[in-house]
Amino acid sequence: MTSLTSSSKDVRYTTSIVKGAALVGEMQKLLENWQPSEPYDAFLERVQHQDMLGKSTAYRTKDIVRRVFARRLLIPTDEPARLLKQIMQSNLPSSTFNEMLLVYSSRKDPLIHDFILQEFWPAVRSGRNILDTDTVLTFLSGATYDGRIDPPWSDNVELRVARSILGLLRDVGFLRETQRGRKEIVNYRITDEGTVILARELYESGVSDSSLSEHQDWGLFGLSRTDVLDRLDGIGEERGLIVQRAGSVVRLTWFIRSMEEMVNVLAR
Repeated sequence: MTSLTSSSKDVRYTTSIVKGAALVGEMQKLLENWQPSEPYDAFLERVQHQDMLGKSTAYRTKDIVRRVFARRLLIPTDEPARLLKQIMQSNLPSSTFNEMLLVYSSRKDPLIHDFILQEFWPAVRSGRNILDTDTVLTFLSGATYDGRIDPPWSDNVELRVARSILGLLRDVGFLRETQRGRKEIVNYRITDEGTVILARELYESGVSDSSLSEHQDWGLFGLSRTDVLDRLDGIGEERGLIVQRAGSVVRLTWFIRSMEEMVNVLAR
């Protein structure tokens, strides 16, 4: 069984989230202009020359392209960028794009993954209404104590990281900013489209039928193994998938041949 949390004594958190939280608008703009066949250096030069990111400085633009866009979506393969670009060009809900962007961001940054699983969803289930920087700072303090942050960060860096985490959760729809600037918790429900796309993405990456519903990515959306199977089962054959269960044995039958075909089916 795949663990639903990545936290362990071997995990080390970094401050990479400070370079860019979700940056949904920036990622969409870059994906609109990105072509799979274009070398990275040529793309970066074109982004800077055409001023794709507006008023960003040359240094900031390079940071976003190299440390956020490329790191999350192009390395080690460009499959994440290809998928997100196709989602953008389809008629799928914008929230589906945000959901997969969150998945790819958390895979490269265990801090994002662990905070969502260990703090955000417990806050939802306990009925809390607000998530603030103190909650994140307390989480970071615990991570420093158990060695996930080593060496310790300064107070200023911790505050920047805390604000970046809350900004990411706001950008992907997990938090709602009130008129007073407070971060109101949203009991988020992943879209049907996002559910099927993530399942197909895991399947194409080699995850077995029996392990797919236990993959740690589902924890980002507060889903247990049973929740995942119930959602996939309820989505139905018209979305290209049948779920068969017999005790602990699970079989997924796909009626589509590729992710590209899956997105086209969902966009109809």
